[in-house]
Amino acid sequence: MDRSLTNAELWRSFCAGDEESFIKLYEQYYSTFFVWGCKWLRNEHDFVKDQLHDFFIYIWERRDKLSVNINVKAYLLTSFRRQLFYQWKKHQKMESVSEFAGFAETDESELLEAELVTAQFSKLERALTLLTPAQREVVELRFLQNKSLQEIADLKKTSIRTTYNLLHRGISRLRLEINEKKFLWLW
Repeated sequence: MDRSLTNAELWRSFCAGDEESFIKLYEQYYSTFFVWGCKWLRNEHDFVKDQLHDFFIYIWERRDKLSVNINVKAYLLTSFRRQLFYQWKKHQKMESVSEFAGFAETDESELLEAELVTAQFSKLERALTLLTPAQREVVELRFLQNKSLQEIADLKKTSIRTTYNLLHRGISRLRLEINEKKFLWLW
């Protein structure tokens, strides 16, 4: 598959049944949707991961019935959010139905906030591509998987000092690219 495909072309290819396009969509949106799911459900990491995997399986199984001409990210994010809340309610994780209703309702200010955070997250994702593979791995392990420096050092079979240096250089580079000192709130 050509790496220069636009989101629309990638989506059309996915809807036509191309497995490589499916994998590309999964890789492109998994981290963003995971962060959003944890934000919506107050850090229910395991539940969000399970639902995210189920969501991608769900869209793969129904790919031939999906609309082809859409805003891919907006469609996927809205669909994932709907499925996530449905499953959350179904498993009765909320304290009350009224609390769920408050989450499920989307007002204009929440949509604007979602667009702002999504734009900032996109900026962060672009900046992550500028890191070395080792820096990116350490940053993702630390902030997306909440691993300690010791755990990361053990995984990478390196010293804590090396792990710290990689993390520090990665964060410094991200700050430089994003032009924000406090960008880690996205994680």
